[in-house]
This record gives sequence, C-alpha cells and structure tokens, in this order.
Amino acid sequence: MGEAGLFQPGVFDNQVVIVTGGGTGLGRAMAEFFGRHGARLAILGRRAEVLERTAQELGENGTSCLAASCDIRDVDAVNAFVDRVEETWGRIDILINNAGGQFPKPAMEISPRGLDAVIRTNLYGTINMSQAVARHMAVHGGGAIINIVISALERGIPGVAHTVAARAGVVGYMRTVAREWGPYNIRVNAVGPGLIVTPGFEAEMLQTGDPDVVERTRQGIPLGRLGQPEDIVPVVGFLARAC
Repeated sequence: MGEAGLFQPGVFDNQVVIVTGGGTGLGRAMAEFFGRHGARLAILGRRAEVLERTAQELGENGTSCLAASCDIRDVDAVNAFVDRVEETWGRIDILINNAGGQFPKPAMEISPRGLDAVIRTNLYGTINMSQAVARHMAVHGGGAIINIVISALERGIPGVAHTVAARAGVVGYMRTVAREWGPYNIRVNAVGPGLIVTPGFEAEMLQTGDPDVVERTRQGIPLGRLGQPEDIVPVVGFLARAC
C-alpha cells in the first residue's frame, strides 16, 4: 500500500502532530508523511543528535519541526514537553505513540530489570504521553491518538513475551480511554504492524543468536516479504484524518 492518490497535499495543513520515537525508523517515516501533507511536527525520543538531524532535514523540506530529547517514562519530562508544544503552536491535534523498546529473550530468561524496562517504556510511556496530550485536547475541541502496537497479540509471539504483555496493556488501556475520552471528541485507535524493516530492525532480530530468524520470519508471511514503513504510514494517516 502506498500513499499516492490517497491524501490531498495539504490535508493536515496547520495541524500539530507529536510523534514519539520520531527520529528514526517507522517514527521518522510517519513524521515525514505528516510533514509532506502540511502538518507542524514535534518529535521526541532518547537521542538528541538523531532528533536534531531529523528535524533539520524535515526543515529543509519545508516542514516546521520541534525536536527534543524526552524520556517518556518520566512524567514530569513528558508534561514539560507537551506544554512546550502547546506554547509553541497553541494546539495539539494528533499524537502518535510510536516510541518503545524491546529485546528478544526467551520468557524463562527475562530478568526483573529487563521486564521493568520494557513495561515502563512501552506501557507506562504510552500512558504518560496519552494523559498529557489528552488534557490539552480536551480543552481545545478534541483530536486523535494513535498507538503503534504489534500484531499477533492474541496468538502471542515467542521470544518477546515482555513486549507482547506491554503492548496488550496498551490495547486494554486504549479501549478504555476511547470510551472515557470520546465525549471530548478525542479518538483513540491502534495500528498493529507485523515485522517492519527499519535500519535497526535486523540488528535487533539477530540479538536472538539465531542468524536465520529473519529469513524464517519472511518465509512465514503470505506475501513473501517483511513489512516496509510505507505499508503502515497510510493507515496511520487515515486514522489521524478520519472523522
């Protein structure tokens, strides 16, 4: 699936979009998409130099972009970032909860420290961002929150039980706040990609110690290929735009 012909060039003109984990990979692809269609962007993540480079390159293409290092596990840091976005542009229309962290590990070998890191980043970080942004949206007429989770939550994904648990928590949270926040005209949805090829993907997969894991994964997909960011971005754009 591609975006050509699906979206008018200025469909997101003057809307303010926050993308967590927006400096690289799928997050960057989504930021570029919204920028191409007129949005003003705020991207955050852990690595300031990556974010600044992405913001500069987006700016060279005519996109207004605010970038800052922010740990989404830190409630105070999240609130400060969200306040800064509203102070800069006066509104927040769309939040893409894309940031997360995981590492392959057999379920019997996941340490308490590793479990805590994944749960706090993927689940608590999503909740922190959603709460902070929803408070602003509630007084400004609403908006859209889109959570990037994972596919196969029902059948499970061996080797990443901690990640599946965290993302399943995000889905449960999302379904609940969608009901709570709907009266404020805040739409809450999720997109569950399969394995998407990004610059850091293969290195992450190979942490399993199994050099054939990527190829076996590809062979198990009916299309015979892994996903690409351009497969996911239009779906996110539709959910962000849908009334």
